[in-house]
Amino acid sequence: MIGTILQTLSLVGVVFALYFASLQTRRLQKQVHIANLYSRYEAFHHANERYDAGLAMLFQRPDLRPYVLRRKPLDLAGEDLDRALIVADQMAGAVDHALRVGDRFPDDERGDWSLLAEEMARSPLFQAIVGEKPSDFPDLQRFFPHAHPPSSPVTQSDEE
Repeated sequence: MIGTILQTLSLVGVVFALYFASLQTRRLQKQVHIANLYSRYEAFHHANERYDAGLAMLFQRPDLRPYVLRRKPLDLAGEDLDRALIVADQMAGAVDHALRVGDRFPDDERGDWSLLAEEMARSPLFQAIVGEKPSDFPDLQRFFPHAHPPSSPVTQSDEE
C-alpha cells in the first residue's frame, strides 16, 4: 500500500517536472525568437544606415543623382566616375547586406529588398560597380546577369 502511494506520488512528480520543463522550453523558444528577430531588425537598421550614407554622399554631389536614381547612361570619366562609383558601392553594399540577412533569416512581416535590387540592376552605374567587383556583392549579383565594368561604359542599347 505504501509502495503504491509512493509510486503514485513519484508519477505525479514526474508529470509535474515534465510539464514545468515544457513551459520553460516554450518560454525559452519565445525568448530565442525575440532575440533573433531583434538581431534581424538590427541588421536591417545597419543596412538602412549604410544606404542612407550613400544618399548623404549624393546630397554632397547632386549632379550624380541622375546616375544613381534615374538610370542615366554612364558617361562620366575621371574623378566624377570615381565619386559616382563610390556612392554606388556604398548603396549596393547596403542592399547586398540586407538581401543576405533577408534570405538567411526570412520574416513575413517585413518587406524584402529585392525590389530595390531589381531597380539597381537596371542602372548603368550599379551595373558598373557590380561588374567591377562582383565578389563584393554575392547576394546582389544574382540580379545583375549582364553587369558591365566601368571601363566599358554602358549605352542605352545595352540596357534593353
